[in-house]
Amino acid sequence: MMAQRLVLYLDATHLVAFRWRAGEVTECGRFSCDADGHAAFAGFLHRHRTSRFLMLCDLADEAFIAEMVPAVRGRDRAALIKRKLAQHFFGTPLNCARSLGRASSGRRDEQLLFCALTRPALLEPWLAALRAAEAALGGIHSVALASTPLLQRLRLAQGSALLLGISSAGVRQSFFDGGQLRFSRLTPLTALSSNDLPRACVEEARRLHPYLLGQRLVARNEPLKVRVLVSPGRMDAFAQACRATDMLQFELIDTHQAAGQLGLRPPPADPGCETLFVQSLMLRPPREQFAPPAERRFYRIWQARLTLGLAGAAVLATCVMLAGVSALDSLALRTDSAQMRSAASIAERTRADIIRRLPPTPVPLDTLRAVHERSLQIEGRSAMPDELMRDLGAVLESFPQVQVQRLEWRIVPPASGAVADSASAELEMLAELPMAYRDEPRRAIELMDTLASELRARPNLRVRVTQQPFDLASGQVLRGGGRDERLGSDTLPRFSLALSRALPQ
Repeated sequence: MMAQRLVLYLDATHLVAFRWRAGEVTECGRFSCDADGHAAFAGFLHRHRTSRFLMLCDLADEAFIAEMVPAVRGRDRAALIKRKLAQHFFGTPLNCARSLGRASSGRRDEQLLFCALTRPALLEPWLAALRAAEAALGGIHSVALASTPLLQRLRLAQGSALLLGISSAGVRQSFFDGGQLRFSRLTPLTALSSNDLPRACVEEARRLHPYLLGQRLVARNEPLKVRVLVSPGRMDAFAQACRATDMLQFELIDTHQAAGQLGLRPPPADPGCETLFVQSLMLRPPREQFAPPAERRFYRIWQARLTLGLAGAAVLATCVMLAGVSALDSLALRTDSAQMRSAASIAERTRADIIRRLPPTPVPLDTLRAVHERSLQIEGRSAMPDELMRDLGAVLESFPQVQVQRLEWRIVPPASGAVADSASAELEMLAELPMAYRDEPRRAIELMDTLASELRARPNLRVRVTQQPFDLASGQVLRGGGRDERLGSDTLPRFSLALSRALPQ
């Protein structure tokens, strides 16, 4: 069952439960202020365990005190308000304070309106029933404090005026200045001086005017504006009784038109203003209310449950959204995978069809593939002497005295004979030196060593000397050529170098 919003309208004679939904206010229970009414109310609460409640009090036992207090904030302000309430309304926990603004100059003190319901015993049986039923009571409000949204919706919050509302409890008289409540009182119907209700309202306004003058809430040279909420059926009688004077200016407000501006559908059927006050309370409940924290305990629990429920719903919605995104991603991946499998299947069938249409080969395809791969390896390991000859030519440009006589090119297999070892390409050069080096063996050897060093500086190039220009054996006379070679008078010094570079595997 969905939680309902109910307003408990309490006056001195009975309590009426109103149901509010989508701008429609309907009565759903009426209970008298006696033992039978309290018992019936307990049963009513048992049937509406999931509902939320607001109590709207229209009682004569209500006090208002306006006072300027120092401008403080935070905990200091809360402690100051608590102390002031205890001083002004000792003996009743049903109190609150409403800010009326700050002074425009000086210390900018704050003006507070301290309010209280001075007879808590009148509310105690109803509150006890709410506590026993663990009902979610959102707050206890008064008709005077809940009338501010009514003036704002009717666009009557400008200036100062006295608002008169007629209900079964009596005539409620609330004075507003700039849309802020300054004073309110209820005159029961039994205490009215006249049985004629329109004339009684005029008489109550006349009696209240000197009090407002004494409190300096109105100016002496300005008439008091009095706005009266009247049902259409009583409009003529009030128009005859409420005539303007030097002190009072009356303005009659049609309750049905006011209900339309509040969004109340259908217009209220009661001749009083109870439905209007209930609608005004439900539109925007005042922040200030009379219920102490103990009376609102179960309402706080309901708020916590609602918060947890909303948080859980938000987390669930997020999880559902993420799950939907993941499902869409999975669907996209499955679609892409199916397309790739289909493309692979088509490619395989195309390949098989191409192979099937090829002419027959004398050997199997696997053997041809192995032979082809081996030929690629052999081709990669084959080499030409061009790189070694370019390196040799680049170095020999710096040695014009060296005369090349013979070049021999060969592929040298690995020393170990293993296939994993790399073979090398070797270029052997036989060269001669000029005749001037014949008689200077040390100079010839240094020239050959310099040439070999510059060749070794080339990248990945190995150089070894295979023949010296002179025999350097111990105990022998330095001579050109080999040890067994007989040199003539025209023989030139010769030497031989072997250049090699590893072949890629």
